[in-house]
Amino acid sequence: MYSFFIGIDISKDFFDVSYVLFGKVFYLDRFDNCDSGFLAMVQRLKQITNMDLTNWFICFENTGVYSKALSAWLYDSGITFKEENPIQIHRSLGLKRGKNDKADSKAIAMYCYEKRDSIEATKPCKPVILKLKKLILRRDLLVRKRTALKTSFSMQKSILDESLLELFDNQTQQLTLLLDKQVKEIETQIELVKLEDKSVHRNDKLIRSVVGIGPIVSAFTLAYTENFERINDPRKFASYMGIAPFENSSGNFTGKTKVSHLANKKLKSIFSNAAYSAINHDPQIGHYYHRKLNEGKVSGCVVNAVKNKLVQRIYSVVKRQTPYVKLNYI
Repeated sequence: MYSFFIGIDISKDFFDVSYVLFGKVFYLDRFDNCDSGFLAMVQRLKQITNMDLTNWFICFENTGVYSKALSAWLYDSGITFKEENPIQIHRSLGLKRGKNDKADSKAIAMYCYEKRDSIEATKPCKPVILKLKKLILRRDLLVRKRTALKTSFSMQKSILDESLLELFDNQTQQLTLLLDKQVKEIETQIELVKLEDKSVHRNDKLIRSVVGIGPIVSAFTLAYTENFERINDPRKFASYMGIAPFENSSGNFTGKTKVSHLANKKLKSIFSNAAYSAINHDPQIGHYYHRKLNEGKVSGCVVNAVKNKLVQRIYSVVKRQTPYVKLNYI
């Protein structure tokens, strides 16, 4: 289907472009990371090939803010692209010594060409999901600043004299109150954004019917699964957040089954809070947790199992489109 493959290495201010023709990779040039640079790139590539834009396939790394403008522009221009996980690309390249932007763009172009039969085009997020992601990231930033402020003052209290102790204490209290207010404002906006899309609002209510799942955990789940359109399988979601156990064996060696460190650590920590809430408020989960501890299981492993149970419940209620029913447990 696609016959012209382009690789792009993106940085803050510019991006480097390479392409593959007849199985060989060529470096094109460097362009400004803006709309005029995107247009200049396409015009230069059109001079190289007369293939229609529908035959083009562009691949670049997901570099967060730096790659979002390009992905939006390509989508509006009708050019197929893949915003790939950087780890996926780097691990596929084999042994490398040294790096530069030109070489990276050529490597990405060759990666795109070699994966041409299996690579899937990126589908842009809905505006409501993009808003949700920006809000939860902002909330996370504010919460981390608040925690750092409190921790710093707590550690310094024992070495401060009275004048500095009073000054730092007043500042900490004032800043904490300000951050508390800003966090609440963000949380209010998160709830308002959920109302902008009927499907998102409906799935939010279903997710929060699961005991232990609150509005923030629900928001993170909706954002990172893109309302269950990008990750529609509970096992994949568990793997994405790093709670799915994987076998560890080779030949006659059989090691412990472990979770992978390649994970969304923030999402994992958010679900830790949900797991402890479920243990405290869901008799069935609470009984399971204490039974496993009595059997000699490590607390962390049991909590991880509870997280997996919550994920299964979330996906079940969304699939059925009916709320979770809490059963009496004896």
